[in-house]
Amino acid sequence: MDERYHNLGIATVWLRHPGVAGDDDSAREFRRRMRQIEAGAAELNLDSGAVHIAAEIAAMEPDLEEEQRLAVILLVTASLAALQEGSTRLPVVGAQAHAPMRRILGPLCGDAFGPGGADAMAEAIARLLDSKLVSHVIGRSPDDYRPLLFLSPFIYHHRIRVAELKVAHLLASRMAQPPLYDRDRLDAAIADIIKRGIRDGGLVVSDEQRGAVADAARHRLALISGGPGTGKTSIILAILRVLVRMGIGARQIALAAPTGKAAFRIAESIRAGLSQIADPAEADILLRDNCAPCTLHRLLGFSPSRGRFVYHHNNPLDAAAVIVDEGSMLDLSLMQHLVSALKPDARLIVLGDADQLPSVAAGAVFRDLTGAAAEAQTRSDRARGVCTRLTHSYRTDSSEPAGRAVFSVARAINCGDQSLLTRVGNADGGLTRRIRPEELDFGGVEFLGGSAMTEAFLDRWYASRIAAHDLEKLSLRVFHEVENAFDDTAGLERLFDHMAASRILCLTRVLSTGSERINASLHRRRAQAAGVAPEREFLPGEPVIVVRNDYERMLFNGDQGVIAKIRRPGGRTAQMAVFRRDGGFITFHLAALRESLELCYATTIHKAQGSEFDAVAIMLPERDLPILTREALYTAVTRSRRSSAIVGEEELLRIAISRAMERFSGLGEEITRSLSHLGK
Repeated sequence: MDERYHNLGIATVWLRHPGVAGDDDSAREFRRRMRQIEAGAAELNLDSGAVHIAAEIAAMEPDLEEEQRLAVILLVTASLAALQEGSTRLPVVGAQAHAPMRRILGPLCGDAFGPGGADAMAEAIARLLDSKLVSHVIGRSPDDYRPLLFLSPFIYHHRIRVAELKVAHLLASRMAQPPLYDRDRLDAAIADIIKRGIRDGGLVVSDEQRGAVADAARHRLALISGGPGTGKTSIILAILRVLVRMGIGARQIALAAPTGKAAFRIAESIRAGLSQIADPAEADILLRDNCAPCTLHRLLGFSPSRGRFVYHHNNPLDAAAVIVDEGSMLDLSLMQHLVSALKPDARLIVLGDADQLPSVAAGAVFRDLTGAAAEAQTRSDRARGVCTRLTHSYRTDSSEPAGRAVFSVARAINCGDQSLLTRVGNADGGLTRRIRPEELDFGGVEFLGGSAMTEAFLDRWYASRIAAHDLEKLSLRVFHEVENAFDDTAGLERLFDHMAASRILCLTRVLSTGSERINASLHRRRAQAAGVAPEREFLPGEPVIVVRNDYERMLFNGDQGVIAKIRRPGGRTAQMAVFRRDGGFITFHLAALRESLELCYATTIHKAQGSEFDAVAIMLPERDLPILTREALYTAVTRSRRSSAIVGEEELLRIAISRAMERFSGLGEEITRSLSHLGK
């Protein structure tokens, strides 16, 4: 945005405000404060365009004094910062507003507003809102049509408020409807899929899983929340099989996820599950031929060039049931488009982990929705079963010390249990403390404390998790591809499995403990081991990740692969990116993926959602950041099956465990209010 403003010649658009262009003390002071606001916006992950927008909105109120104009600019900028952080509203007055306003106004005011400037401007904003001077841009009634709405103590963006109300009404309407099927017929369908079984293991193995499947089939809206490894993916297959037995056509069921990676993972899992049915019924065969998960944007027919969706309220989806996985990634806007595009009698089934990190964009939809549904279940028989919470994890082996430690520590983090830092060792589910990287054995949950440990830890990680297991030998091998098959599939499997088994997880892309710098550092080690210049972008044996969707090649944001030497028939040996596909492998020339491929020794915790590894390392930042929360730490630890190594300062770990993610949202309240109006 900065570049666009520069090209338009309005990089300092706020200079057009009355009295600013002069050379007196007042004008110079105003300019100094505006430059501070621009600088502070960058610290809040906003570009200067946000300040220009705030200045333009303030200019719509011509009769303001200097302090009042600055208060409007700061209020709008603060609301944009809150939106950037994922909140759908921001408390700006009263006791609830004290901490968030100080945190946001602190960098915006800096030293330019004098000692106590942030608190003084918070008071100026409160006075401004109380005076009702800014009626052109701030409405004070839910029905007002203004850019901002002040519904004390919160400031809303009008479009976000409208989206929140619409989503709440549509979801509450579904939640309030009576169950669809009689229990005997449903039990018979579930009994049939269990009887037919799966050759390599059970399908629905516990009472809580069977209950979740039954509840999902009976309600217009069903929510299934569970931590990693609680069987959500196998439950999707069971729900599909039950629905077709209850009379819904296989082509009338839509499967989707917020990201391409998640959609592709569902597709692979369902195909594998259907192929393993010992005695498939005709309904199972129909599913096998008609099951095609996709992204929500593709399901709704989003056009990037037009910025519009094909399916909406006036052109609904032709689906009797829509099943969405990775519900924690749903943001408010995407949920609005989804529920608006459903027919009134269609089912919506959403699965996810309400304790994980919420979406990158505004809203904590799945968290708010499961909370409101859980509350509704205590008051209404109709709402009973709308929300199911799975508790038993099958990913970590709780009978094995390392797996038990991962599960126990994750649970303690999720509860904000500070005593975790005083419990030591795997036996009681605590942290195993390590003084030096050499002491790490990559089992259970280990904590390597100290701010100067990064490079020494990366040496240890590279030696034990990357360079081990004949990586050099596998990396130098040339794999011959013939008709989409390889002469040494087993070797390619070993290379792929080894590089996909471990991952370093970071809070950010930037900073010294961010994924970009760690990837570069491990790349240098790999280049040194291979005896080549580190300037080469990719080397054989390195893990890579796709960073944007490529529908032509069916590669999606978050897909992970490896670099290998490939020789095709009649061609020369070339370094290529290799990805798993349909039980085999598919290769692409690097030139074709140059703009969408990055190294993936390390990735952000957000990017790792939906993935699992044997071992992860979690790099705490070198300083406290607002995104350092228990949700981020919980999400990172639960990516591992048996080993999580946390690296960083103990005080920062303590902060992460104690700090819950602060997202201000009114969705849960509005759902409860809508249910009350519906009389349920």
